[in-house]
Formats: sequence, C-alpha cells, structure tokens
Amino acid sequence: MKALFKNLSLILILTIISCSNSSDDIGADNPPNNDNNPPTNPTSYAINLINDSFEEENFVVIGSEGWNFMVAYKTELDGNEMNFEVIDGELPTIMQDDEGSRYNIFGTALSGPNQGKQLTPMNAYIGYWFSWGTFFPGLEIFESNLPVQNEGESVTGSDGWLIPREKVYVGALRDAIPAIDSPEFNEPKDDTFLNVIGEKGLIIGVCMDNTYRAYPHAILNWHEIVNDEIGDNYFSVVFCPLTGTATVWNRLINGSITTYGVSGFLYNSNVVPYDRQTSSNWSQMLQTCVQGDLIESKTDNLFVLETSLETWSLISSAGRILSTNTGHNRSYDINPYGSYPTNSTINFPINFADDRLHPKERVLGIIVNGKAKAYRFESFK
Repeated sequence: MKALFKNLSLILILTIISCSNSSDDIGADNPPNNDNNPPTNPTSYAINLINDSFEEENFVVIGSEGWNFMVAYKTELDGNEMNFEVIDGELPTIMQDDEGSRYNIFGTALSGPNQGKQLTPMNAYIGYWFSWGTFFPGLEIFESNLPVQNEGESVTGSDGWLIPREKVYVGALRDAIPAIDSPEFNEPKDDTFLNVIGEKGLIIGVCMDNTYRAYPHAILNWHEIVNDEIGDNYFSVVFCPLTGTATVWNRLINGSITTYGVSGFLYNSNVVPYDRQTSSNWSQMLQTCVQGDLIESKTDNLFVLETSLETWSLISSAGRILSTNTGHNRSYDINPYGSYPTNSTINFPINFADDRLHPKERVLGIIVNGKAKAYRFESFK
C-alpha cells in the first residue's frame, strides 16, 4: 500500500508539471534566448575566456556556446596570481597560464612548470535564470546594462526551518521520486540509450581519480539524485529538473558517510534533498541544511561539469555513462516534463521574479560570500 501511494504521488506531480507542456520528446534542454533578443547568428563553437573579479575574489571563466559548457576557477595557484589565455580548438585543453602550463577543462595542468597541479574551482553551477533570480534577488549579470528589477527583501525562517515554512511546498511524498543508490555504468560504445539522448542531450559530468562518469539529464529527470562513489570519494549527484540545476555533494558529513534522498519538498521550485542519516532537509541552491539536526550546516560542494553528450564524448573518451538499468521501471526515452525546459512556465511559487532574461535561459552562477553573479552563454561566442 505504501508503494502504491508513492507511485500515485509521483504520477500526480508529473501530471501537474506536464499539464502546460505540449511535447513529450527529449530535447537538448536548450531554452530560447531572451524574447527581446532573438538569435541573429549561428551557434559558435569558439571557446572564450573571461578574467573577472567578484566580492574581492579573482577568477577566470571559460566557456563555449557550441560546446555547451561554462566553468570557473580561481586564478591563484600556490599563492601566486596567474594570468590565463584561451586555447581554442584543442578540447579538453582550454587555457594556458603565463608560465606556459596548459590546463584541461577540469582545471588540471597537463604540461608545463605546473604540470599535475590543480586549480581551485569556484562555487559555480548552471541553472535556469529564474532560479538564480529568486534565490539571489538583484544579482549582477556579467556585461549587462539591464536594470535590476527586484532586489528582493529579507527572508526569515519559521517553524524550525531556516526558510519560511509556509513557502516550502510538497511536490511528492518522500522517496516517491526514487534516488539511485546502486548506479551501474556502461561504456559509451555499449550504451544504445545514447542514440535516444542524442549528441546535444545534456549530461552531468564528474572526474575523480582519473575516472570519468556522466549522468544524463534524461535519467535524472526521473530520479534527481544518484548516490555514488569513486575510490574513497563518496558523493551525491543532485539534479533538479524544475530549476535545471546540477550539483555534486560530498556524502561525508561529520565523519560519517550518508546518502541523500528526495524529500518531496520544494522551495523556490527547487529540490530539497534529505540526508538519510539524520533526516535533515537541505536546500540545493542555498547549499545549506534548512531543517533538522544539521540545520545551518553547509554542503561540501565538489566540481561539476554540465555539458552536452557531444562535448563529453570528446573530452573523456574513457568515460562511462549512467545506465538505464536503475532497478526502476521508467520510460527514460520520454521527458516527463515535456516542453518545460524551453517554455516560460514556473510550476511552483517562487519568492521573487526577475524577467531581465527568459526564465529558462541557462546561465552559470558563481557564488562568493553568499552573493551570486551570472554569466550567459552569449558572452562566450
């Protein structure tokens, strides 16, 4: 009976989300540009680099519209401030420092005086514009003159939560959307599902101990969380289809290894995972425990690369892909959210709305000292 209720809950939430959508086909999840700025040029596969500073932190942002990635690293290495220039056309190599060392997309120096050293990634990930606008009202957009429309107001917690309890919505029963706890992986050549995803389909990529793994959106749309491990690295891939945000969290908390599950709660239309050790609830985008024994604890965020299958295949020829053999009967060739990734619909209430950009435009948000700055793909043409 409990399983029946969970299945009914999952069907209900997916029905609600899909009611305004017109397509069930899996797409590349690429939202349209701002309606006021229709595209005028073909997609550029050039890789470009931005040296920037925010909240007194110096960093470099590298990205490509065509290769569908944006990553950011601190410019300090071993106490020295480095200068970088782009390397185009040699993926996975993307940049070179002023000492002649060349770095790949994961921030590792492949050659030169700094060979083997690792740049420190910024706290950064890609998500839909509306989600960045509601969690960080009035955030700055790189090289944008669009006037700030909503700087928001203070948000205070209630009823034992760090956030307003009345604004935490129930989208499904706990675990009605089942996390994947024993993931299996295929070699790309053996994975026929890749033909369904297509080369433009989005994946979440991790690289640890020279092991590459990719987690397709098409699978995570149905599960949202994968509890995984590589060597001594225990981590959870957390993906929220409603905000388009992917993060990777260390599962080691206070010296103990835990796993995360889908609580069914949503705050600002964003997933609220719970850890199974204490049943505490965590906000993905706030990167904080918002209720429970671990309240106010911060997540330990690991580097995440979101890109297309086409790009991933180029930069990680030895990488493995999450298998559809998840132990759950799901139609992974169907996107349960239909056209949600490209339309203007936001299915659950949010605190603040910012329409400077199309709500589903994918932007990179960089978080420093609790503030965020957004970068658009068009800045890397």
